[in-house]
Amino acid sequence: LRSKSRIAVPPNKGRNMLGVLDETEKLAYGQVFVQYTELYNEDEPCQTSVLTGTVLVTKCPCLHPGDVRKFTAVDVPELHAIRDCIVFPSKGDRPHPNEMAGSDLDGDEYIVIWEEDLFFPGPNKEPMVYDDEESKPHQTSVTENDMIQFICDYIKHDSVGVISNAHLAWADDVNHGIFSRVCLNLAKKVSKSLDFAKSGMDAPYLDRNEKPSRYPDFMEKGGSKNTYRSQRVLGQLYRVGRSLEAVVSTSCEACSDYSKQSVLFELPGWTKYKKFAEQGLEQYRTRMEAILGQFGIQSEGEVVTGVIHSAPHLYRGNKEKMNMELLVDKQYRSLVERTQREFFDKVESECLSLGVKGQALERTVTLQVASAYYMVTYMASPEDGRRFQRRLFGFPWCLSDVMLQLLIERRNTGSFTTPLDVPLNMIIAKINGEVKSESGQSAEELARTVVVNWAEKEELLGSKTKGFCPVCPSCLDAVFTHFYKQHLLLANGHSEEAYTKYAKDSANDYQFFEGDLTSVGSLVVGFLRRIGSEFSAITQCVDCSVGIGGQHAHVLMLAALRTYSMLALSCDPCHLGLPCDKEQHEPYQEIQEGNPVRLLVESATLLNKLREEHEEVQDLLAKWSGVHEVHIRGNRDFRKRTYILVSATGRDWQRWLLEELLLQPWLPDAISSGNLHPYINRFRS
Repeated sequence: LRSKSRIAVPPNKGRNMLGVLDETEKLAYGQVFVQYTELYNEDEPCQTSVLTGTVLVTKCPCLHPGDVRKFTAVDVPELHAIRDCIVFPSKGDRPHPNEMAGSDLDGDEYIVIWEEDLFFPGPNKEPMVYDDEESKPHQTSVTENDMIQFICDYIKHDSVGVISNAHLAWADDVNHGIFSRVCLNLAKKVSKSLDFAKSGMDAPYLDRNEKPSRYPDFMEKGGSKNTYRSQRVLGQLYRVGRSLEAVVSTSCEACSDYSKQSVLFELPGWTKYKKFAEQGLEQYRTRMEAILGQFGIQSEGEVVTGVIHSAPHLYRGNKEKMNMELLVDKQYRSLVERTQREFFDKVESECLSLGVKGQALERTVTLQVASAYYMVTYMASPEDGRRFQRRLFGFPWCLSDVMLQLLIERRNTGSFTTPLDVPLNMIIAKINGEVKSESGQSAEELARTVVVNWAEKEELLGSKTKGFCPVCPSCLDAVFTHFYKQHLLLANGHSEEAYTKYAKDSANDYQFFEGDLTSVGSLVVGFLRRIGSEFSAITQCVDCSVGIGGQHAHVLMLAALRTYSMLALSCDPCHLGLPCDKEQHEPYQEIQEGNPVRLLVESATLLNKLREEHEEVQDLLAKWSGVHEVHIRGNRDFRKRTYILVSATGRDWQRWLLEELLLQPWLPDAISSGNLHPYINRFRS
């Protein structure tokens, strides 16, 4: 989403389809026939559905407003033999495929969407006229030198990417977007550039006035091009993804203690099958390592989830990556099926050898073997001869349904060892164990203290070096009080209308919070959970006369979301500033230098401020964003316009907040006045 703005359309709402011609001549102009195969269950016979009604169709590249078209899908019994293709009519003044990027039906692929929320309003726009350029004739026979010259010309004239990027930048920047004259001209140039290899005609270049003077933030050209904050949908989507990445990113790998969690799956009698489980684990490791090695994948989690990020450059192309993911998925499915088959074969043979009869006894053997699978996987010590092997945890989860039955049995009957001392929520239990009451302090007071310590650790209440203070202690206290009142109502079973949404969102919180909504751990985790997902601004504060809103709320949400995410991943209370086992320590985000941001200086006041008080401006930006250092360098571009490059050192979320500040239109006024408070409520997330 962040790098390519790609959002998957559900397969029951859209498909990629080959285009074919209606040879029956049953379709009228403006009609199409679409029959797609449903992909819900691979174990059942494939069912097909015929679309009727409006559908949205386009083909890449899609740059001209007329390249996206709406048609009427109809049911034609004579065409039912055609599946997973879009059938275009053979009637009309102009072929529908040609209306979309000048395509034809020689194997072209089309995007077909029937999700109404994605339909554009109004009728189809006038399609662009795509003139087919006649190939430049070659007077003599083709020689090796001619082929070399053609390749050189192709490299020299291949400007599709440059023109497409310019089109994207202009479409976001100018008022009329893709309907502007500059975007329409660039769409024509892209069409000619695509046909260059076939026609031999020289591909067009960007004119001087067609080169963008600045680029939207979602194109991530801040280090080399002038950047601005995009207000269109791509900019909003980019910032959502970037914010999430900023709060959860870390350069460290988690190292968790599974000894207590393993008790949840420990069934008496599992040791009888320990040797068999260890053999199965070794076979699983061999097969999984083969998959990882074959495709150059770095982690088991990527194979299990199907979300592969670490593949080598060989698989970075769209088609190559898709083919690789399909192969990985197929091999992993085979691994799971083989593991399941070996498991149930073992259970069956064990039941026969023991003379076990009856579902209850067979169930006991099944769960004991499953427990052995889990225990040998999660209880293995890193020191037992496998120091240089990566730990793999997917072995027992090949039997996920059996593991679920094991956990249900554990909770329902309490027949497992030490059933009462195993917490449902490990991090809440750890917080409750670390925070001890002194002088009769209540859980609310202790939780409030933990929250304040967390805010100090995150440098939300002040930086030792720059005096950064986005949140005053009184404001934070008011936020916690507001949360506590809501939380207490839920704990007491009240359902006032004012708290209906809160209670609805927290319907399952009783189990989540260890059956006690008012313990210290429950209050702390609940506070982070609520603030990180939904924040109500505190508009009045006695101490600072500003309250929490705008940028302050944004900062608090980022910090809460990051901490909550890391607690969920590592169960490490050190993220709250509490003591932790050093061997299990999960360091928080490292302080490092980020990529620079390039900005045009269009304000004469800001330009003078930078010239006369350069260091003061750097200190202001560091104070407002929380980064540890800010460096500003100025220069001029080829149009003699002054721009600055701003680089910073700090945590990822602090650098992201600085970038958010730099792209605000009111920043020159805030810097000139030296006061951020009048502009805080205008901070746009």
